[in-house]
Amino acid sequence: MGLIRLIIFALVIWMFWRLVKNFKAKLESRNNSDSQSGNKLEQGNMVPCDFCSVHIPEKDAIQHEKMWFCNNSHKEKYLEDNS
Repeated sequence: MGLIRLIIFALVIWMFWRLVKNFKAKLESRNNSDSQSGNKLEQGNMVPCDFCSVHIPEKDAIQHEKMWFCNNSHKEKYLEDNS
């Protein structure tokens, strides 16, 4: 009878330990995912440069009327060539 109680007691302690371990792992993974979400690049619209066709984020592009350019020199060259 004493051996059975010991086995049951050990089993209960083992199950409790597993629950605590899983709970801590979930908390750590949640904390890691929260901190990593701040490191992600902001997603935005990508636009092609009308001179070289390279796609760049809209916030970094230079707009002229309805055209987009990756830098001022491409804008100037494009406007010179198409004038």
